[in-house]
Amino acid sequence: MEPSLRGGRDYVLTAPVTSYEGEGVYLVDAGLGIELFRVTNILGPDGDLLLSRDNQVYRSHHMHREKFNDVVVGIVVADIRIRDERRFIAC
Repeated sequence: MEPSLRGGRDYVLTAPVTSYEGEGVYLVDAGLGIELFRVTNILGPDGDLLLSRDNQVYRSHHMHREKFNDVVVGIVVADIRIRDERRFIAC
């Protein structure tokens, strides 16, 4: 999710979910691991969702809501951004 969240420096707090709960940033089991995606409703209440990342290197893709509900793990409820890296020591 760079540049919004910087890998290895910024963190998110998630809540477990098992279905789409409205637009936001979700944790999704993408097959090779759990990844963050920005999810947008594009075709009404029963239609497709657009899964994208803030980094333009990655392509967006569509997913039907039923399929999304099978692979969603959580929703981001808060983010923690490190402001002063001089005072932060990663463990």
